[in-house]
Amino acid sequence: MGALLRDAAGAEVGAIAGAFDSVPIPAALVHALQLEPMQEQADPSVDLPNGDLVVLAGPGVVGTGNIAGLRELAAAGNAPVANTWGAKGVLRWDSPHHMGTCGLQARDFELLGLAGYDAIVTTGIDPAESPPERFGLAPVVDVPARELGRLARQVEPAPGEIRPNELYARLSKIAQPGYTDHRVPLHPARAVADVRGVLASGGVVTAEPGLAGVWVARTFPTTEPGTVVVPATARRGIAAALALTAALHGVPAIAVTIEPIDPTTLGVLKLATELGAAIVVDVWGTGGPVRRVEDHLAQLQEAVAERGVTIIDVPVDLSLTRKLVDAAGPVVAWGGLPVRAR
Repeated sequence: MGALLRDAAGAEVGAIAGAFDSVPIPAALVHALQLEPMQEQADPSVDLPNGDLVVLAGPGVVGTGNIAGLRELAAAGNAPVANTWGAKGVLRWDSPHHMGTCGLQARDFELLGLAGYDAIVTTGIDPAESPPERFGLAPVVDVPARELGRLARQVEPAPGEIRPNELYARLSKIAQPGYTDHRVPLHPARAVADVRGVLASGGVVTAEPGLAGVWVARTFPTTEPGTVVVPATARRGIAAALALTAALHGVPAIAVTIEPIDPTTLGVLKLATELGAAIVVDVWGTGGPVRRVEDHLAQLQEAVAERGVTIIDVPVDLSLTRKLVDAAGPVVAWGGLPVRAR
């Protein structure tokens, strides 16, 4: 990613960009920046098995530009589709085929009910997000994303309605009340809803792996792919670096992180200021000039209209992460990175 930062800036930006040289660009950002789609080998010999099928879609579907094929397959086959967090938006949150975002917590795949299907059709999976040993609760058939459109023309629709799943139900009980919660410190879902509410058309939200990333990946109601970027790789400063990359390509960007801001993030924001990039940084913590819940949204609205780098400090009740853990088990994203509520 350091190379992309340097290319976007049009000049060598030194150690800050170099710190991200080994970090892959998330597929959602590839899509948002309209970069060259990722390459994937086609395999016309792949076919769908018979029986009751569920589809598990990963970021490769987004990065290779095969979202339409996935949607066609879901519609033609009357198939339920779960997506890992790097593939948020492949189906709208309110699509009848959408099972929810998964892979972040230990019980996600169990609560999706994957063990109850005859086969799990995987496509575009990134093992850094979801290793096969986590989701292989039934026979797995991997399909290259480039084959989804072809298979949509061959699949027979499954009878009956798509069954509900326990993961979606449990998380909805946390997120839905949270979106309209009026308490300060803010419910994390309310903080996410505010960020979504001010995001410009064609813009992107990046979130730091960890507490911010869990809540953004879980509760951002995505309608378009490439809107939310929560990396599979945990690296200090990554949310700010991705937001800067987007901003340097002319894409409105909001980064979400938690206090205290680490030195690498501060370095990225210094670089952004020097380059004249416009970035909003929403810092979740214990303080900030938020007395009423409405203050956060008002501050975000002002910030997105400003030039340059704008940092917003907002009190967010991250202890509510315990509700996510109670619902779906410990966070296992980012290689088992321990994510604890404060």
